[in-house]
Amino acid sequence: MKRRMQAVVASAAVALCAAALTACSSPLALPTGGNVQTLAPVQQQTQRVYTNPQGPVDDAQPEGIVQGFYDAMPAGVQSDGYQVAREFLTSSASLGWNGDSAAVIYSGTPDFRRRANTMTAPQGAESTLIVEVEVQAVGMLDSRGVYTPVHEAQSRKLSYTLIKQKGQWRISSLENGVVISTADFDQVFRQVSVYQVSSSGKQLVPDVRWLSWRNWRTQAVREILGSVPSWLEGAVQEPHLATVSLAVDSVPMQDTAVTVSLTKGMNALSDDDRGMLVHRIRLTLGDGNSGYNLKVTGDGVDYSDADSNIKLSADQPAVGVYTLTGGHIVSLSSSSPLRVADAPGFDNALGFAFSTNGGAVLRADGVVECLSANGDSCGVLFGNARIRSVTAGLNGEVWAVGSDGKTLYVHRDGQSMKIAVPWLDSDGQVTSVNVSTEGSRLALAIEGGQYAGVAITGIVRDDNNDVTGLSKAAAQVSLTQDVAMLSFYNDLNLVYATSAGTDGTRQSAYRQIVPGPAVTQRLPEGTVVSMASGQISLYRRLSVLDNTGTVRSVSGSLDGSWSIADSQVDALGSQ
Repeated sequence: MKRRMQAVVASAAVALCAAALTACSSPLALPTGGNVQTLAPVQQQTQRVYTNPQGPVDDAQPEGIVQGFYDAMPAGVQSDGYQVAREFLTSSASLGWNGDSAAVIYSGTPDFRRRANTMTAPQGAESTLIVEVEVQAVGMLDSRGVYTPVHEAQSRKLSYTLIKQKGQWRISSLENGVVISTADFDQVFRQVSVYQVSSSGKQLVPDVRWLSWRNWRTQAVREILGSVPSWLEGAVQEPHLATVSLAVDSVPMQDTAVTVSLTKGMNALSDDDRGMLVHRIRLTLGDGNSGYNLKVTGDGVDYSDADSNIKLSADQPAVGVYTLTGGHIVSLSSSSPLRVADAPGFDNALGFAFSTNGGAVLRADGVVECLSANGDSCGVLFGNARIRSVTAGLNGEVWAVGSDGKTLYVHRDGQSMKIAVPWLDSDGQVTSVNVSTEGSRLALAIEGGQYAGVAITGIVRDDNNDVTGLSKAAAQVSLTQDVAMLSFYNDLNLVYATSAGTDGTRQSAYRQIVPGPAVTQRLPEGTVVSMASGQISLYRRLSVLDNTGTVRSVSGSLDGSWSIADSQVDALGSQ
């Protein structure tokens, strides 16, 4: 079987997120000080690889035609709009096939096999048969670019019907969507944060999508105008923009300006709604940055400055990392740990959450005790309920998971409340949770049930930013079992690790843009028992506590060298 050659061209690109005060939507740690630099919203990656696939060769066998189609699909998503991929299809199949409706992401090498032919050739065809392709699917994208993981152990078989006409084989029947390897995924799909407004109106929430590089701006604006995903319902404001749509089927960059042309429905919006829409478009197309030239019109009227009075930004708050060390609360905000309060009597603490306003400690008996800013006890929290784990939330919140794995608790400003997880089935139990940096998303480690692994859901807040509940749906972000700890490293990336196996098996750890594909996260030597993220020495860092009482931290790509931040630690927590 003759194989087609693909020309590969490397192209330098411009990074979007600047080294500014707190990280914008970036998978890397950024300093919290220094000069602000804004770059044009052109590319996200430092390098992209473009493919130039060839069309079908004469007299190619059926397996070769299907393989050629697979070779051409990445370029269709990335750049050529499936121009070459359609050459492997019959004219009728090409008219009916929609490559943008979905995507299967697979690992390894596809297996192309001809199935025994029991079909009768249709009129006008010399012959017909089926080629079956088996792939190890690891993820799926829906038509809106939302990523869902699938069980890697379950292979997927995709069937393609081919007919022979005028001596040449072509695909005559296939499912909509594309099939993309993990190696090609980042090259052809672009991570885009569609910024939503939190239910409190006080934060912007990144709603992560994976959109095709060739027309990501157009798709992103359509998603801004569309409804919110089910897992964020209630946690973000429904925009109600059904009367507004793109006036043209593109969002081009013209004369260094990104131009968004909308219909006259834009004119009917209130000033506040129109300004928020322009602001969301500005930050979404700028990956959280606003310092570029954006032109937004509605039926020819220029609304580019409609958001000039809106102050909501995608900046992340500075978050501290603290340890409970020998009866003292220690801040790791600099290279030299600083004792900030005394908190004696908490030997063998199971968990810890602290901020400049105080916090809480999960005692060895499973009860959570409130701590004032100077480390004094301010009573027992959550009605003396037994707790599995605690974590910090927004503005000094303390979140806790009940011993039954079904109930969550939140404490803030002297008030506590119990929260049910509305979508959790009877077989599922929550083991730990972590709150995103802006406070509107909750990641949950779950044992058993439909969402076993890691899920994410929205946090519903009132006008005062107080928690009132959770969204009524969730999104599965990982199928990894036995997850014991997790932490939002920044606004996009979640890091999580399994517990240490009693049989001596090594812990596994992963990081991923959520929802998105996971990559392995390297841990330091030893057994990690807790994890936190925050600012240390002006950088966002991931910190872990091992079973010897040593805290280590790492930043940058999260694959760098781990450095010791504190020793003889009882518990680790973040603001």
